[in-house]
Amino acid sequence: MKKKWMYLGLLITAFGLNSCELIDNIKADGKIGGSTTPMSEVGNTFTVSGLAEATNVTAAVTALEGDVSEVAISMTLTDPTAKEIAKAIPDLNWEGDKISVKRKYRITDEGIQSVHDEGNLTMVKYDDKVGDTYSLKMNGKNVRREITSKSTDDDYPYAFFDIKVLKVEETGRGLPGVSKLVYFLNHRFGLVGIRVDFEDGSQREFNVFSFKENS
Repeated sequence: MKKKWMYLGLLITAFGLNSCELIDNIKADGKIGGSTTPMSEVGNTFTVSGLAEATNVTAAVTALEGDVSEVAISMTLTDPTAKEIAKAIPDLNWEGDKISVKRKYRITDEGIQSVHDEGNLTMVKYDDKVGDTYSLKMNGKNVRREITSKSTDDDYPYAFFDIKVLKVEETGRGLPGVSKLVYFLNHRFGLVGIRVDFEDGSQREFNVFSFKENS
């Protein structure tokens, strides 16, 4: 049960919703380039498929300043274990069983990057190659993302068809019971899937859909 609800907390983490403090001075990711896409515009919404652990999950772009989009995310929790785990995640706003938070991203035709007061953490640059990495020191831990594969064929199931994806593996957060997070990204549809790999060898995966697409 605890691992099941830990997965919900990982959803929040995977969307970059936890506020992180730089402990040591290291070189952060530079600002990604490219032009903003329809996915970055105010009113774009995201839905999650395959997540049974929460209700009333919403995510939408509520502001766009320059090349930075603000995404507001909320969900409802009623299970005591779920709430206990969620309360360990910084900067969540609580109204009864509902939690909400806002975070900032660059969503361009070059890639996706989360934006913090302390620096940037790139999720992917679409033209990068297998083996390319991105990292940022957060909470005293070096969070590292690496492109581990890049499709040459349409081999990732998405909605009613298959698409090409880049697979980005994230390590270093030190989350209990979790070995890594895996992101699946596509130049047209953005973040399309997230997989959680647990230390016991089990996995949980769900899809993310955007109302608008990149051109």
